[in-house]
Parts: sequence; C-alpha cells; structure tokens
Amino acid sequence: MVSLLRRVVVLLLLVLAPLPVVASPAWACSCAGGFDRLERAELAFVGVVEEVDGDWIGPDTEVEFAVESVLKGDPGKRVTLVTAKDSASCGYEFVEGGRYQVYSVGGATSSCDGNEMLARMHREVEDRTRIFWVGSVFVLIAVAGGVSWLIRHPRKPQ
Repeated sequence: MVSLLRRVVVLLLLVLAPLPVVASPAWACSCAGGFDRLERAELAFVGVVEEVDGDWIGPDTEVEFAVESVLKGDPGKRVTLVTAKDSASCGYEFVEGGRYQVYSVGGATSSCDGNEMLARMHREVEDRTRIFWVGSVFVLIAVAGGVSWLIRHPRKPQ
C-alpha cells in the first residue's frame, strides 16, 4: 500500500512539475476580427507611456502617453486613455517607459484595438520574465530533489 502511494506521489510530481513552465495565461476576452484598426480608430499615435495609474477601487486604468507621432486624429503632445485593469476584460497592459503604437476609440483602448509594443524602454517586463524563469527552475529543482529523495529512501513494508 505504501509503495503504491509512493508511486502515485512520484507520478504526480513528475506530471505537475513542468506546469509553471508550460502554462500560459488564460484569456477570457474575445475580440472580433476582420477590421482595419486604423480605419476603426478615432485616434491613433505612437507614444511612450509616462504613467500607468490603476487605482485599487475602479475597474479601469488610466494611461498617460507622451505622443511622438500621429497616425490619425489630433491628440496633442500628451494624451490620457482608459483601459480595463485586467486582460479578462480586454484590458491592455501598458508598461511605463514602453513605446507603443496605440489605437483608441472614445478615449479608451483595449487589447482588441490592435495596440502594439514597439520598444521596451523599461526593465519591468524583463524583470518579470526573469522572475518567472528563476521561479520555474526553483520548482523543477525542488521536485527533482523530492523525487530523488523518495527513490533513495524507500519505505520498508510493515
């Protein structure tokens, strides 16, 4: 009985260990396709994110841009747009210091509007990626150590 339990635990560890590396974000947002993003937008520009202000209470985040070039509309030198806080609500995650091509309708933008990061001028994205990989490696090492210990220290039947 103990041997069977040990085998089940080892099997579970081997199956579940790669999940932090393999798992990708789940998207609940559904976007309609087949449209020209520039034609649909009221305002389109290339700009650098100056500030991302997502207060804890509301469902939206305000993003302030320093406009570099205009593709459509008249945003001026600075523009503030609203996006949903999370990707499940079709929010777009802007990073401070990032350079983006942004499409907006009615003072808002979303992941469905075709926004595109052009350059990473801020280290936050790289830092999050590094933390993810270091954490994944740590989990894999811990699981491998646990499996190794279980194999080297078999329980004797009672």
